Amino acid sequence: MNIETPSFFDLASQRLKWLSDRQKVVSENIANADTAGYRAKEVEGFDAYLAVAEGQDVTPDAAVFESEDTWNQDLTGNNVVLEEQILEANATSGQYKIAANLYRKAHEMIRSVAG
Repeated sequence: MNIETPSFFDLASQRLKWLSDRQKVVSENIANADTAGYRAKEVEGFDAYLAVAEGQDVTPDAAVFESEDTWNQDLTGNNVVLEEQILEANATSGQYKIAANLYRKAHEMIRSVAG
């Protein structure tokens, strides 16, 4: 168990990496929306991602899993719903912008104090 508190910059960069991985999975889902039998994938929550990053008893493959909760499934077994994926991509993009802005502001604050 790691009792050391991570720095703001470590936590923020891990959050940005997780959001990037999440956006990649959503993009793959959108790209495979017409592929027969393709099952939509999701990324586990940020807490699970941190556990993997800290080397706890979680396998790295557990970060991405097949989605069970989707709006629909077509006759070929494909369960990607473009509307759902677009909403997910939009939410992830907004969260990424917020996290990147906070990271930038904290960096500017430290530079102004040091300089």
